[in-house]
Amino acid sequence: MKKFLLFISCLCFNIGIVYAAPSASISVNKSRVENGSSVSATVTVKSTAAWNIRIASSGATSGCTQKFADATGNGQNTTKSFTVTCKATSLGTINFTMTGDITDASGNNISVSGSRNVSVVKPREKSSNNYLKSLEVEGYEISPAFDKKTSEYSVNVPSTVSKINIKASKEDSYSSISGTGEKEVSEGLNTFDITVISETGVSNIYSLKVNVLDQNPIEVTVNNIKYTVVKESKNLTKPELFEETTIKIGEFDIPAFKNETTGYTLVGLKDESGNISLFIYDDGKYQSYDEYLTKRLTLVFKTPSKRLNNFTSKTITLNEKEISAFTDGKVTLVYAVNLEDGKEAYYKYDGEVMQKFDIDEYNKEQKDKDLKEGIIYGLAALSLGLFLIVILILVKNKKKLVALSEKFKDNDIDNDK
Repeated sequence: MKKFLLFISCLCFNIGIVYAAPSASISVNKSRVENGSSVSATVTVKSTAAWNIRIASSGATSGCTQKFADATGNGQNTTKSFTVTCKATSLGTINFTMTGDITDASGNNISVSGSRNVSVVKPREKSSNNYLKSLEVEGYEISPAFDKKTSEYSVNVPSTVSKINIKASKEDSYSSISGTGEKEVSEGLNTFDITVISETGVSNIYSLKVNVLDQNPIEVTVNNIKYTVVKESKNLTKPELFEETTIKIGEFDIPAFKNETTGYTLVGLKDESGNISLFIYDDGKYQSYDEYLTKRLTLVFKTPSKRLNNFTSKTITLNEKEISAFTDGKVTLVYAVNLEDGKEAYYKYDGEVMQKFDIDEYNKEQKDKDLKEGIIYGLAALSLGLFLIVILILVKNKKKLVALSEKFKDNDIDNDK
């Protein structure tokens, strides 16, 4: 009521001002929708100071009728939009209607009406197309020539190249694509996956191998796997407790990392798939660098020089890598060097926590256990021996008793005679 009085009072002050005629229109965001989808209808009023609008829906929908009635706070004309959204529930037609009246700042009141129809059709079957339409590396030629059904490609680029631009387009507009754009590359093999996912959610992966030509690669083999030595420091990430340095391998200065406590030197090796890992380097020899980090420990796993008694070898997975371990059926141990103090020791691993294992205390307990078992077995053997002796004595005495009994029987017979 207060808004209405304010509106009337504002009209009094606006007498003599000329305004455009008020108007209202109805529109829809789609003229055609699939069954189960949503559609919206919008009523827009212009040059209007007060409105009383009803938007109704009917037909192939559960309904979304709504009423909008209000006025501007200052009695001035404005443009306003009102929207309703409903869901298609069956095939056919959804009919939106607008009815009501609007009033401008001069007090002119007009009735408004209008309608819009939306066709509801059967849902389109989702596309299973997950093919690329094209694939290229900007400025270079891939091999073999692109074919949507070929999933592996390669390209060679000069050693001066540090970035490439992968371009690809999808064959179906409803599919999605990832893995394109500008990519950093380093000397050697670099592998990139371009993934196309169909509207139905099925993936198709195209593999692109970019070989940055190294005129003088340093090739090594570790555990029957071929690697090339990484020559660019930008392709390596410094681990904790190590400092950056360089070492000489052949005639090349190779980026490396050094831990003064342990004396370990790490270099980067790249495998044939382009994956880079750190390895311990020592006078031309390479050993896998497997690091375990916690808030208290930084460990590097090693192979012990002596094998533990009562333990058998097994493998465990840490940081997505397989690590050599040992078990007696109750505890699992790994052998490692602590980078903070350089000391080697066994560590007990329970699947979550790694803690130092006192192998001397364990050996002492095992000796005590073996001694106790030896005493028990000895006493058992002694008891068994005594038992057998008693049995033998009883058997021997029984034979004597039987013989003596027979003798008495013979004497009795003679006496009877």
